[in-house]
Amino acid sequence: MELDCPLCDRAELPTGLQVVRTAGPFDQESLPAALRRSHRVAEGTWGCLRVIEGSVRLVMSTRPPFDVKLSVPDQQPIPPTIAHHVVVDGPLIVAIDFLVGRPAKV
Repeated sequence: MELDCPLCDRAELPTGLQVVRTAGPFDQESLPAALRRSHRVAEGTWGCLRVIEGSVRLVMSTRPPFDVKLSVPDQQPIPPTIAHHVVVDGPLIVAIDFLVGRPAKV
């Protein structure tokens, strides 16, 4: 079932979520191949890509397409179930937080 979610449409992290785990940090060599190809965060879970050093592109398969270059100290929320991938364009260190909870009503 598709939900009408303005925060998802704008890729904005809702309030009321908490970090349950963090993947990384990863550099350009250790970034898993799975993150470089299209994948999704599970339903009910938000991701948040954090740039610790360098820069990275995040591409999300939304309408219109979401394609942003992030650099230190940028963070980019990733809505549940939205196909996305990262593009390495040089040296970097990134981490991904996974958040769950009961988001506040929009």
